Amino acid sequence: MWRTLPDTKAQARRVVRAERRHRRDTPSYADRAADAAALTDAVLATLGEATTVAAYESLPTEPPTETLIARLTAAGHRVLLPVLLPDNDLDWRAAGSDSTPLGRAAIGEAGLVVVPALAIGRDGMRLGQGGGSYDRALARRTPGTRLIALVYDDELAAGVPTDPHDQAVDAVVTPGHGLVDLPSGGTLRLRD
Repeated sequence: MWRTLPDTKAQARRVVRAERRHRRDTPSYADRAADAAALTDAVLATLGEATTVAAYESLPTEPPTETLIARLTAAGHRVLLPVLLPDNDLDWRAAGSDSTPLGRAAIGEAGLVVVPALAIGRDGMRLGQGGGSYDRALARRTPGTRLIALVYDDELAAGVPTDPHDQAVDAVVTPGHGLVDLPSGGTLRLRD
């Protein structure tokens, strides 16, 4: 169940990115719309009282977020989307807006933060794309704000290479496993 990734971030990223490209380019790839629906349903079930959600616009190789963003905004939630700055930090804008920057600190308004990842380790550590953008931005979220990563089922790893600045997530959502909370002991418990 738990896969092993290479020991360095660069090697681990190469492996997962290649698998994602292959998945995207394979005609037998499961329906992207079904993945989007499963991810959206799992995230929406965790909203609680959050009225503002920080999310992201997925790339074609990433677990899809289009449906999530559309359903959140249709339900009246404010959705914050990242804007990459020249220094690789993140500013934020409201979904559906004219891209007016809200400032780096806007992530602090979110009651739920949904982040991209290439893989998630059993301990909740996240393998990101490598720019450090999210690690910097997540340090500005309000303490106690729930942090959820989206990955594919086969991107749950026994461990991922980390650095001291890396931020752990509270939960992960995959299309097949749904929401997987990370208990304080750091062991993921998957649905059967």
